[in-house]
Amino acid sequence: MYLVYNSDIVPETGFVASSHNRAFQYGDGLFETIRYEQNTVWFWPDHMARLSEGMQALHLNRPAGMTAEALYAAVLQLLGANRLTGQPARIKLQVWRQPGGLYTPATCDADWLLTARPGAAFAVTVKQRLCLFPDIRLSHSTISACKTLNALPYVLAGHYRQQQGAGDAVLLDTAGHLAECVASNLFWGKNGTWYTPSLQSGCINGIIRRQLLRSGMPVLEGLFLPDVLQDADVIFCANVAGIQLYKGTAPDIMPLLTRAGIVV
Repeated sequence: MYLVYNSDIVPETGFVASSHNRAFQYGDGLFETIRYEQNTVWFWPDHMARLSEGMQALHLNRPAGMTAEALYAAVLQLLGANRLTGQPARIKLQVWRQPGGLYTPATCDADWLLTARPGAAFAVTVKQRLCLFPDIRLSHSTISACKTLNALPYVLAGHYRQQQGAGDAVLLDTAGHLAECVASNLFWGKNGTWYTPSLQSGCINGIIRRQLLRSGMPVLEGLFLPDVLQDADVIFCANVAGIQLYKGTAPDIMPLLTRAGIVV
């Protein structure tokens, strides 16, 4: 397998991260997980917009040659090199600050890494149970809507989910409102209206979340306590890999997905 590091395509076996790498030392960076399926790099403009927002929030300079067009060309080149063209693939783009300094960085320049792996087709899957993660609360900030390299709240929520034998775990904000799941945004429906936690909860501004909010269907953002899920007609979690359905049936959500341009 190959990867792209700072515009150069190299064998994975030839890539070595420095012990001074700030992604490793401080989690000082961002990432995007991107779906490739049906010969399409899905929702590319939204991924690039969120990446740009995150780099601005982290005060990272965009490297020369790291334009959206150049990155897109690198994605296609990497898919071809790894013989993934024509099949579902999971693409990951990581950007982090170059070495220097301790907590206070010495530079705003960045390095970047692009990888591609075989993936699964986007699908709706039925899951059995959600649990509430009690240990770490999220809060809104200038970086909370982006996918930073510091994922400890989600790692520990995932571990808690395993311990509880649940399909997923819901993280809450500091006031006890619903925020999001381990790796996806949370949605529910009641009487023909859809609901999702607002970004003020500290949730990530997910790519599928963006599509659903633009769908033209009634989707309301807000701060909601967990009790609202008890009376919901439909509950699902959504990310670029698919939809995880916890209450209701697939036909219940298909009009929303169709209006949002999400192909299942």
